[in-house]
Amino acid sequence: MAQRPGTLGVDRVTLRLAVLGVLIVAAFVGLFSRLWFLQVLASEQYEELARENRVRTVQSEPPRGQILDRNGTALVRNRLSLAVTIDRQVVQGRALTSKVLRRLEKILEVPARLMRIRLNDATVSPYKPVVVATDITIEQANAIRERQNRFPGVTVQKVPLRTYPFGPMAAVTLGYVGEISDENLKSEHFKGAKPPYAPGDIVGKAGIEYFYDRLLRGTPQLDRMIVNSAGDVVETHPVRDENPGDDLYLSLDAGIQKVAEEALAAGLAAARSEFNAPAAAAVVMDPTNGEVLALASNPTYDPEMLADGISFKEFDSLGGRTPDDPDDDALLNRAIQAQRAPGSTFKVVTAGAALGHDIIDPYVRLECPGSAVYPPEGGPGSVLFRNWTSTYFGFIDLPTSLEISCDTFYYELGWRMEEAWGPYNEGDRSERFQKYMRMAGFGHETGIDLPNEADGVVPDVAWCKRNEDLGYCPEGWLPGYTVNMAIGQGALVVTPIQMAVTYSAIANGGTVWEPRLALKLVRNDEDEEEVVREFRARSAARLPLDPTEIAMIREGLERVVSGSEGTARGAFAGFPLDLYPIAGKTGTAERGETGLNDSWFVSYGPSDDPRYVVSVYVEEAGHGGETAAPIARQIWEGIFGLDKVTLVRLGQDFSG
Repeated sequence: MAQRPGTLGVDRVTLRLAVLGVLIVAAFVGLFSRLWFLQVLASEQYEELARENRVRTVQSEPPRGQILDRNGTALVRNRLSLAVTIDRQVVQGRALTSKVLRRLEKILEVPARLMRIRLNDATVSPYKPVVVATDITIEQANAIRERQNRFPGVTVQKVPLRTYPFGPMAAVTLGYVGEISDENLKSEHFKGAKPPYAPGDIVGKAGIEYFYDRLLRGTPQLDRMIVNSAGDVVETHPVRDENPGDDLYLSLDAGIQKVAEEALAAGLAAARSEFNAPAAAAVVMDPTNGEVLALASNPTYDPEMLADGISFKEFDSLGGRTPDDPDDDALLNRAIQAQRAPGSTFKVVTAGAALGHDIIDPYVRLECPGSAVYPPEGGPGSVLFRNWTSTYFGFIDLPTSLEISCDTFYYELGWRMEEAWGPYNEGDRSERFQKYMRMAGFGHETGIDLPNEADGVVPDVAWCKRNEDLGYCPEGWLPGYTVNMAIGQGALVVTPIQMAVTYSAIANGGTVWEPRLALKLVRNDEDEEEVVREFRARSAARLPLDPTEIAMIREGLERVVSGSEGTARGAFAGFPLDLYPIAGKTGTAERGETGLNDSWFVSYGPSDDPRYVVSVYVEEAGHGGETAAPIARQIWEGIFGLDKVTLVRLGQDFSG
């Protein structure tokens, strides 16, 4: 049958459209199938591939600023250590980690167990390489580099470490550094810094390193790196440049610090032939401005052992393992933290309070018997207070009371102040004696720029009430507490730095300084020093004493050393007092009912133009004149450059 014209052409067009439609449908089916495969079936695989090309934030550890003494002598500086680091983002999985650590152990001779402890330290940022070994040799470094494919994530690089040119000298004052802890990150001391602190940062953990950490730490370099699955860096995007920390100059004098520490060590060694003498401290301070020239504490430690981490065993070796046995704690800065009764060195404070508030006048003469009873009318509650000697000295003046250290003279002053200002009988309860003590620097921190300074204790009625649950003041405040406190005994406790502060006020005419260690902050830019900041000590108070009253106290302190009956006369026999006059006061502080005594001697010189105050404290070491005073003498000899040869040339008898 014949077809109509044009029918064949229409069929061809329809066929072509059908084929095209099928192709389009097939294309969409294929596209959606692929998308479904990628998003559903192969999603985990491609997530893993995406992780293999990732961005890491890497932060450097900038060199910390140096710590120098007042003359520019470096007390703490940096050195570069060849170290092995591991990137935890590359070495993932227990099997791979163990394999890498075992290989490193064979080369470095460092137990894999110790490296794993450091690697697993949660305080280190996951984006920061972990140092697992320091001070490796060039040979060890080359052995790792030559087989780099066997050590994925392992890098040999130079890292800055703290070094201490003088070893243990001034260790408890300078402090040490370590990785920031979770507690540090939460503390107010580390909050608000720019740039902010982060896990893994190296920070000051004690002493000056801690107190001035923000000034010493510098600014770390910050980079964002894109790396592939092999750990190779594909791109680097610098975010922030590195700047080293600024240098901090201290008021410490390295020469005087060395002398003080040597004197403490020699004095303790000598005292141990007769006494326990477990520990001691010394402070040297400029009374004209509050600058601290030396802070010595014994026992001490070598901060090098803390420079690149420390084991629990090493930390335990520093002592102080239990709160009840602090005598062997080498980390304790006894110059600012030892809290003990001051004994007779405190009599200058008692005299100052009585003079400044008109309990006595400068020319008073009081009796010095072998004992006295207070309240003097006797009766129930009366207590017999004994002098340190049974000798009767008659009526004596204020300078003589200091020269011979008459306890009963000061018992009487304490009684008169209790009658006037305490709760006994007609007292006005103003406690002006205690208020004077606080003005003179006691019962609170002195303000020295170091962490964890002790307050000491100035007992008063409120203190009794706060501590009655601990067994103090079971009958409330008794007048005998003030009488006993007047000679530096009882519940009164002070620190060596507090004694240096109060004697500085006597030496300079009445100004109570807040002691200061920092002098200036310096930035080194192209070998040029730029002073960024200067620090100055501040006046905390002014003693209410006129020149005549201070002169009487100073005369007594001079006679302690040079007078015919001075309690420190023997310790300074042969010392050229005509050239370098010294004034001071011995103290023998009883330690409760133990039968043990702490030894004190606080002094200033030259007494006609005071430029130094020396405060020495020795635990369980007998009388002040037999242990602490000879230590102070050795410090004074060092300050004035008086060795044995010099003393002989001056015609002095060195045998004393």
